[in-house]
Amino acid sequence: MQRTLLSAAIAIAFMAGVSAQDKPNFAGTWRAPSGSDRWTITVEGSKMTVTYTVAGNSASTVYLLDGTPSKNNLGKCGVEIEQTYTSKWEGNVLVTTIVSGNSSRTERRSIETDGTMKVGSTITVDGKPLTPPPLVLTKIGERK
Repeated sequence: MQRTLLSAAIAIAFMAGVSAQDKPNFAGTWRAPSGSDRWTITVEGSKMTVTYTVAGNSASTVYLLDGTPSKNNLGKCGVEIEQTYTSKWEGNVLVTTIVSGNSSRTERRSIETDGTMKVGSTITVDGKPLTPPPLVLTKIGERK
């Protein structure tokens, strides 16, 4: 009887420890396996900044990890579109809804068991959803 109670107590303590684990840390520099594009991610408190660099040009996007909406401008040559990013955690997946005009995108960002970052998106324009293949990024400096 004591052994059963001890086993149950250990199992409960283990599950509490698992559920209280920190959220994934996306910080670092990442790249797609087939390209030279780079994503540099910094995390300071509840603010995550993603800087995307291609052909020497960079653009940054701010995500607020506490559910507070953040405004980001996307565009170039003086033509910019304001987008609103709202992020929330679903377990260990960061789910961000990005709204702009008549379109929205839901982004699901996670760290996979092999250490890669998976970013899946569903884009909705005029009520029609499109789900492109997920982006899988490898952290630079780590072998995978």
